[in-house]
Amino acid sequence: MKRLLSSLCTAVILCGLAACSNTATPELAPTPPATPSNPTAAPITVLPTPTPTPPFRRSPPAGTPTPDPSRGLPEAGVITTTYTVRPGDTLSGIAIATGATLEELQRLNNLRNPNALQAGQALLILRQITGRAPSIKLIPDSELVNSPTAAGFDVDDFVSRRRGYLDRYTEDVAGDTLTGAQIVQRIADQFSVHPRILLTALEHAGGWVTKTQPSPDQILYPLGYKRTNLDGLNVQLTWAAARLNEGYYGWRLGNRNFARLDDGDYVFYGDGINAGTAGVQNYLAAINTQPTWEAAMAVEGSRAFMTTYRALFGDPWQNGLGQLVPDDLKQPPLALPWAKGETWFFTGGPHSTWGRGTPWGALDFTTASVNGCGELPEWLTAVAEGVVTRSVNGEVGLALDPSSDERIGWSVLYLHVSHNGRVAQGKKVKTGDRIGHPSCEGGLSEAAHVHIARKYNGEWINAEGAIPFDVGGWVAGEGDQEYDGTLTRGNQTRESCECKLPNVNGVSW
Repeated sequence: MKRLLSSLCTAVILCGLAACSNTATPELAPTPPATPSNPTAAPITVLPTPTPTPPFRRSPPAGTPTPDPSRGLPEAGVITTTYTVRPGDTLSGIAIATGATLEELQRLNNLRNPNALQAGQALLILRQITGRAPSIKLIPDSELVNSPTAAGFDVDDFVSRRRGYLDRYTEDVAGDTLTGAQIVQRIADQFSVHPRILLTALEHAGGWVTKTQPSPDQILYPLGYKRTNLDGLNVQLTWAAARLNEGYYGWRLGNRNFARLDDGDYVFYGDGINAGTAGVQNYLAAINTQPTWEAAMAVEGSRAFMTTYRALFGDPWQNGLGQLVPDDLKQPPLALPWAKGETWFFTGGPHSTWGRGTPWGALDFTTASVNGCGELPEWLTAVAEGVVTRSVNGEVGLALDPSSDERIGWSVLYLHVSHNGRVAQGKKVKTGDRIGHPSCEGGLSEAAHVHIARKYNGEWINAEGAIPFDVGGWVAGEGDQEYDGTLTRGNQTRESCECKLPNVNGVSW
């Protein structure tokens, strides 16, 4: 399994390789990677500029929710991002693509020979930010996260009643032929993004929900992501969900306060907004340029994203639940996900729960039997009593709440669970009951292992911080880089490692 290298430098900087990638998310080229979701990380350092560009401004209409406390966002500044060198890249090409100069790139990265670039090398890039999004809250957090408000929403019924292009669309996804509604629900479940916000994005950019025949361009790029040769609903929704999460958790955890526009410019989010609004602003930035972004982010107007939302679903604030994760929330007892008496190995410290932009909330484990991607003979077990809500494509969702719905209360995700012997959806399990075997199924993986993560009310929970990930009394701690980290129980500490050394990364009951 590879490692994902990430670091913070002036602004948050992230680069590297994924060990346990949940989804192949297409990216803009070049796009600075997402900010690691570290709740203890220092906020971005912004350097003031003498001639700021006036920010976007719009007076909030009557009835707009009260702004959140100001974070004191500036109207202009400079951030440090990175560009990861790809095969065939030249420094001059990178300079053109990023808006930097050759001299600046050489000086900032101490490059003595500009022709000696290596694929995978991370280059520091200074980016000017001018302008700020409207300081208006657009949508509650509970309508961006796949939260309790989604529990009563039937995607298939909603789509079929609109009789648009989405209703008759099918696509092969991971070996299965899925309907348009099934793809929307699949992405909502995987990324834990509300299906109503996904349907709004699909209608706003592509008209798929109500139009019987969108334009050829809208059919190819239904979510508005045109800077790729990857088309189709599943990959476009995957990209959009990642952008929504990137904005949501970056704002929620306080380590990303800017968005990248489609033309490569950067702007600050609006001040006094909430995490749900930051998610929407981040997605809309990626499919708009400065001249069109303001209209898309407005509360009302023919081009406003929220006009589309209200046309489909009405007032979003009628579904507002306030803060999804209470400040005093505690994790319930969770057991290690294997049988007592067995020793497994801690191979991945805190890292993204589901793709880029999500918190460092997942942990990886494997056994001494691992040898490439072959299914492991050892059994995964339930970490707590609950109901299996999903069992498909290497994924097992376990709801711990009495509602038996993983969008409500606590839930646990298992990833890379083999189809052989995998627990059936709907089954009630007790702590220690068998779930399945670790494998490479679901997402991208180079060796069989299990990836486990937590959610509360649909929101991914960081492994370190106010609610530390505690499995069997082993408490997770972050490292300086994603996939690094520790597990500590009493006076014992284990370090994540791509090794099988009992005294280094061996974990047992």
